[in-house]
Amino acid sequence: MIKGFFSVQCLMLFVGIALGMSATADPWRVQKLPTRYAQLSLGTQPIDQTVYTYDTFGNGNVAEIDSIHYLGFMAQLPLSNDVFEYGWDLGAHVGYNSHHRLMVRVGEEASVDIDSSLWTGDFFFGSFLSVRPHPSVRLFYAVGPSIYWGRLSHDGEDNSDGLVIDTRSDRGLVDVGVYQRAGIEFTFSNGLSLGASVRYLNADLHFGPHGYIDVGEPHYSLLIGSQF
Repeated sequence: MIKGFFSVQCLMLFVGIALGMSATADPWRVQKLPTRYAQLSLGTQPIDQTVYTYDTFGNGNVAEIDSIHYLGFMAQLPLSNDVFEYGWDLGAHVGYNSHHRLMVRVGEEASVDIDSSLWTGDFFFGSFLSVRPHPSVRLFYAVGPSIYWGRLSHDGEDNSDGLVIDTRSDRGLVDVGVYQRAGIEFTFSNGLSLGASVRYLNADLHFGPHGYIDVGEPHYSLLIGSQF
């Protein structure tokens, strides 16, 4: 319920900013496009959660996923350039959890090594507000809807003491959530920028009998940006 209420508040804020932009836009006036911002992000999201694999006999085995590493590209399109700016925020992320070598035991009769991998990603389109306390410093906040997906794979097979274990599985999903992100950028005279951001996506990755992963933890990133 708390997540649902929080999502409604974020969407109301997104709609309010979008309506404000529509109200101030003049479709009959030809203007020079304002300076826009592109960002490449490299980040990590600590999650420390558990997913499950199952052998051919239905025995459950635990797999730990400690973090997700992200690569993203974002663009912010302000309606005009000033100390205070607002406009559209859009982009995509792809995330990956490195392979984990796991030891699984079924009673005391057999064991198997398993490789586990998790891929995630999302596409988002929201609105943003920003302020420049100094010509070379920009603070921003963005919110809006996001379409996200995830895929969980396990691969491992062994035969010990006459007992065959096959843990190969592959599960995927697509869903919709709400994202927020806030950050700071330091811009150089050549238009390039460096910064940092924190991002939150209200999402759960449900993989049926394999359990689920809550990716609603903060996602911290370094930003490399430019203007266009």
